[in-house]
Amino acid sequence: MDMRRFLLRKSVYVVITLFAIIAFNFFLFRVMPGDPVRVFIQKGMSPELEAIIRAKFHLDDPLLDQFISYLGQVFTLDFGYTTTFKPGSTCAEIILPRLMNTLILVGLGTILSIWIGVNIGKAAAWRRGKAVDTIGMGISLVFYSMPTFLFALVLLLIFAGYLKWFPLAGAYGDIPQWSESFLGQAPDTYLQMSLGQKIMSRAYHLVLPIIAFTLEIMAEFALIMRNSMTDVLTEDYITTARAKGVSNKVILNDHAMKNAMLPVVTVMAISVGWVLGGTIMVELVFTYDGLGKLTYDAVFYKDYALLQALFLIMAVAVLAANLIADIVYTYLDPRVKI
Repeated sequence: MDMRRFLLRKSVYVVITLFAIIAFNFFLFRVMPGDPVRVFIQKGMSPELEAIIRAKFHLDDPLLDQFISYLGQVFTLDFGYTTTFKPGSTCAEIILPRLMNTLILVGLGTILSIWIGVNIGKAAAWRRGKAVDTIGMGISLVFYSMPTFLFALVLLLIFAGYLKWFPLAGAYGDIPQWSESFLGQAPDTYLQMSLGQKIMSRAYHLVLPIIAFTLEIMAEFALIMRNSMTDVLTEDYITTARAKGVSNKVILNDHAMKNAMLPVVTVMAISVGWVLGGTIMVELVFTYDGLGKLTYDAVFYKDYALLQALFLIMAVAVLAANLIADIVYTYLDPRVKI
């Protein structure tokens, strides 16, 4: 099967799965207990006002008509209005700035965790049974077993609370005093900062959250890479390459890495949903304004419209990650296309 037909088939699967996700996301919030009208206004609203709200949001329409209307809103990126978190604001206005914050945190953290984890796992497998293997796997198991919030709290207490090297909260804001000597004194608001000050401000607030996020995710990749590489290094073609006098560097990087990376790619795709959910604890501890903290706030305020939009974004992210993983598979292992 050529690449064009492979991508076409996968695209059809993605469309079908996307429709199922949208349908599930719609009906999930319709079967939850309670009257959605009561979320908008506190007790004591008049019947006339209740009728106006029901008419505006089509709550008295047949369920099929509501679903068709919801499909149109989703494909035009109209997620409606928040009801309790910030009444009167659209969900998109609230989500987009926080989405950017989370993408920066998750993007940088995921890249670092994959790079560190893969290299630790590769070194441990190549020298299995030796000190590198023991130390590397020991450190990975510690971070893999440790609750995310606990490690994040330790970092916050030591480096932000006691040593005061980093800020206690926020995704951006002030800049470190030592940087003012070459960036100038920071203005009162983030929007008034220069480009260099904005970059410094974000980096200053990202250090601790990224460390907490990276070390937790890194451990999983290190353990999987070590097990996968150990299996690959016992294959016959590796023994043949050694018998032919191929250097260890070529065997490790050119022969073993491609096959050993297959399980890692799978875990990357599967972990996207967990990664987005895992940011909740990191963002809550560091009061980082991202999707994780926003999800917690939406649950706390019972803002169903905002929750519905967030669930849809997370589900689509997992779907997109799995599609990318399938495409990457075809380059790592051409047999996938057959």
